[in-house]
Amino acid sequence: MDLILPLYKNGFLSTEANMFFAVVLGFSFGFVLERTGFTRSQLIADTFYFKNIAVPKIMGVTVITTTTWFILFSWLGLIDLNQLFTPATYVVPYMVGGLLFGIGMVMAGYCPGTAVAGLGTGKSDAFVFIVGLFAGMFIYFISYPYIQEFASLGNLGVLKLHDLFGGNEYTSYVLTVVLEVGIILFLMLLQKLTNKGER
Repeated sequence: MDLILPLYKNGFLSTEANMFFAVVLGFSFGFVLERTGFTRSQLIADTFYFKNIAVPKIMGVTVITTTTWFILFSWLGLIDLNQLFTPATYVVPYMVGGLLFGIGMVMAGYCPGTAVAGLGTGKSDAFVFIVGLFAGMFIYFISYPYIQEFASLGNLGVLKLHDLFGGNEYTSYVLTVVLEVGIILFLMLLQKLTNKGER
């Protein structure tokens, strides 16, 4: 049997081994977040004022790097892209959820991942964020029966970029790179204008 990624879905890793690697990678990711300063709430908060765009720049480069490896491995026959989980697209709740998520990030200076890493290093503001995060999850859980219809609005199913513009996964890759580079350049321009305005 050929070794095809993802290993767990294709039966090359047991459940126990999969959990082990997940924990190791999780701790490694948290370590990198801490060492690069991503667990400092000020760093993320400054992003929304265009004072420091290190976070979106690194995120953009990460997306480009990851998708490049995915598309390369797919071309070499080392990964089955159809085995990768892709959630359905719900237009209206995604827009509302994204707005709430952004407001939460600019108020707290954390996202869920950086907050957990910050909590691991003993940051009290990260603890407050985590408490608020779980409170919001609990409220959503108990209110879901009442907002279930809203949560399903604009269901477009599993939608990928090449479904919109034609082509295949290579089309999606090119569009992803173009979008990420465009976003990074746009944010760099905003940062430059912001810094010029403060002088």
